[in-house]
Amino acid sequence: MFDFDKFVNEPAMGIFGRETKYRPKKSGFEPFAIQGDFHESYMDINLVNAGADISAAKIVLFVRLCDFLLNYPEPKQGDYIVISDLEYQIIDIEAHIPGSKKLILHEE
Repeated sequence: MFDFDKFVNEPAMGIFGRETKYRPKKSGFEPFAIQGDFHESYMDINLVNAGADISAAKIVLFVRLCDFLLNYPEPKQGDYIVISDLEYQIIDIEAHIPGSKKLILHEE
C-alpha cells in the first residue's frame, strides 16, 4: 500500500512547513511544537459551480497528524496555534489528504 504521508506530506512539510506552537484549550496539556503549512488567505475553489471559481478566503494551517503527541493525537476545535507571535484559534477542522488535517483559524 502507498504510504501517502511518507511520500507526499513529509516532503511537502519539509519545503513549506514552519514550526508553530500548538496550545490545547483543555487544561492539563502543555503546549507543544508542530510543523504546519500556513496560509493567511487560502482560497477554496468550487469546481461544481463554474460561475463562482472562489467560494471563500480563509486562514488555514495544514498539519500532519503524526506530529501530534501520543496523549493528544489530533487537533481539536477551540485549541490555539501560535505562529510568529500571533495567536489563532481553531474554529473548524476539515479532512485533507491522508495523514493530515486542514485547520481553519481565526486570529485572536
